[in-house]
Amino acid sequence: MSINKILHPIGKLFIGSKYFRYHLKMYIETIIWLNKNSQPSSWNTEWNAILEDHLVHARVLINFLTKTSGRNTDVLAIHYFGDQRENFKPLNSEFLNSQVEDIGNHLVHITTSSMPDLKSQQTWLTKEIAISLIPAIGSFLVIVPQTGLADGVKNDCLNYLAQLPLDSVPVSLNSAT
Repeated sequence: MSINKILHPIGKLFIGSKYFRYHLKMYIETIIWLNKNSQPSSWNTEWNAILEDHLVHARVLINFLTKTSGRNTDVLAIHYFGDQRENFKPLNSEFLNSQVEDIGNHLVHITTSSMPDLKSQQTWLTKEIAISLIPAIGSFLVIVPQTGLADGVKNDCLNYLAQLPLDSVPVSLNSAT
């Protein structure tokens, strides 16, 4: 596994941390919304949009925590540790990586390649993703140096995580047909 040696200036890391906060807030708030609203049995645009939004934010956060390299403009969790990258080990989860692949292949574009069902008929493993992803986000937030984070990001993100009891996350969800 090669580690991307990009060292972003502090200003870029600050901006990246604000985007991280945004994606985490959206991820948590969409879990909460999905949990409070019953899965519809017929077409429901609002349900579909929030479920898809949730999955896109999950994909962003998984990539942030798992990737060791990307485009030069990508900000990844590993970048917040500068030359002391031994202090952070990127998340290595075959399950989460497969979910990123599924979300990419089956949700964010139209394809004939390995598309098992219509999007509305697919099952998304939202609880299983959260069970793997939430603790990893928490671990990152505990050890990330404050120097690369914009004011309030760490505290805000820890507060978002505290809003989510994992036993209340919906198990597996489908879009409303």
